Amino acid sequence: MNARRRKLTLNYDENHDVLYVSLGTPKPSYCDNDIDGVLIRRSIKSNRLSGLTIMDFSKKNKEQLKRIIPYKINLDELYNLVPNIKR
Repeated sequence: MNARRRKLTLNYDENHDVLYVSLGTPKPSYCDNDIDGVLIRRSIKSNRLSGLTIMDFSKKNKEQLKRIIPYKINLDELYNLVPNIKR
């Protein structure tokens, strides 16, 4: 991610334990990588990073995600904003 910070938009599907993280406003994207259940999304229009999808979010800890996610992200923010996830 470049020097400017884009706001995170989070959507959590509790039934399927999937967390959708968008950098800024969600936009049409494609996945170019799947690393241990973390899908890296890129904007179809600009090819820039647009977010990620974390499968089985409640089963992953911060250290795992730090190793997988290819850019700096405040993991505390993710866990604080998702209900019923204990970390």
